[in-house]
Amino acid sequence: IRYLPSTIENASGPHISDPRTGEIIESDIQYYHNVMNLQRDWYFLQVGPLDPRAKKLPLSDDLMGRLVEYVVAHEVGHTLGFQHNMKASAEYPVEKIRDPEWLKTMSHTPTLMDYSRFNYVAQPEDNIPVEDLIPKIGPYDKWATMWGYKPIPGARTPDEEKKTLDEWAREQDAKPYLRFSTADARGSDPGENTEAVGDADAISSTANGIKNLKRVSDMLLPATSHPGEPYDDLEELYGRMLGQWATELNHVSAIVGGLNSQQKHAGQDGVRFTIVPRERQAAAVRFLNDNAFSTPTWALKAEILRRIEPTGAVARVNLAQERVLNSLLNNSRFDRLVEQEAIDGAAAYRASDFLADVRKGIWREIEGGPVKIDVYRRNLQNSYLDLLSTKLNGRPAVADDYRALIRAELRDLSTDIGAALPRATDRETRAHLMDARDQIAKALDPKFAMPAPTTPANPFGLDDEFRFSSNSFEDFDPSQCWPDYSVRIRPKN
Repeated sequence: IRYLPSTIENASGPHISDPRTGEIIESDIQYYHNVMNLQRDWYFLQVGPLDPRAKKLPLSDDLMGRLVEYVVAHEVGHTLGFQHNMKASAEYPVEKIRDPEWLKTMSHTPTLMDYSRFNYVAQPEDNIPVEDLIPKIGPYDKWATMWGYKPIPGARTPDEEKKTLDEWAREQDAKPYLRFSTADARGSDPGENTEAVGDADAISSTANGIKNLKRVSDMLLPATSHPGEPYDDLEELYGRMLGQWATELNHVSAIVGGLNSQQKHAGQDGVRFTIVPRERQAAAVRFLNDNAFSTPTWALKAEILRRIEPTGAVARVNLAQERVLNSLLNNSRFDRLVEQEAIDGAAAYRASDFLADVRKGIWREIEGGPVKIDVYRRNLQNSYLDLLSTKLNGRPAVADDYRALIRAELRDLSTDIGAALPRATDRETRAHLMDARDQIAKALDPKFAMPAPTTPANPFGLDDEFRFSSNSFEDFDPSQCWPDYSVRIRPKN
């Protein structure tokens, strides 16, 4: 283990292997000092309400030592050749994530190699022992070690080992928690999220996670206040709290256009990919409309905001909501919805229904009655218009179906805004609606389309927008096991 005295908040476990045999020749763990700061923040934000030791910062040495053990154990997995397994956290029934007896032996994720940190799904009334809030060696870790390292008596060549290895691998059929991320899923599987706990049911798990974040928001000021000290910890934790909120919500975004998957090979029954049921996808959009695109008033406490900055709260909320909006409306997701309708027919969540549901949620104030839109919602609605305009007029252009439906959505929205304008109750709302109608007219005018790019599109066919905004299995640097999802309006010092 190499201890690196650095402000970098990360760790890694690189190894060198023989490409001919796969034998690991050399490995080490690089442990940057400040990953402890990231672990402290994550633990406080995710399970602070569940552990009395986390009511006040700094955390105790014994708890910090346990967090260091967790980081090192994950990196040990890499030195043994184990890859990240983002599917693991979705392979336990959600009710088990809150069951103390289950957690005692199985942990809340089957493997340390998932990005499933601390059990934010658990609630205070579950009375989970604090030692079981942190991931530990799970059944997948033990099984994968057996599969990779257990000698097979009588087998003298790799070919002679294959039959036994395949038999061991088939344990995954009866025990889903032994499964690994599906090859070539390309971000389509809603169970292959990063930073997720209990994403077998991301809606329920995120609802519980938000309950804990609301409790954390009440803990922030007393936990970080020390006489004579500045409010640096308060500002850092506040930004990371909003980042945690957006991250958990994006686990719900992944349901839309999703396909549940299991790695299979020729000779096994069934297909590798099956669509998420239509109603499940629609329920995810309803949840996001109610929880992501509604203003998080629980996070907007003047006694906190006025201690960390003179201005910025409105921008922070908008940035967090944009993360979710960008992920939800990314091009890859829309393409999957179109293809699901083409292949699965009535069982699919139609792309047109999806876009209409999102529009109605984001613009719900104009549906009927007096219209008053606050600044948080005005910003969100402007972000929505900016995003659709960019998709419509940007380069490279979106697919034909997406372009056509965006135009239809904007025309319908313009009509609804026109009907709502006489019902606006204040000058700010009226000005916002008039401006929105002008933005739509400009977006629909072909003369405002951007010129074609002078450089070729991504040669690997990757959706850059998707990679930027989501928390999916595709969206991480494998050399950086501990990414920071903080919402910041200024660079970190």
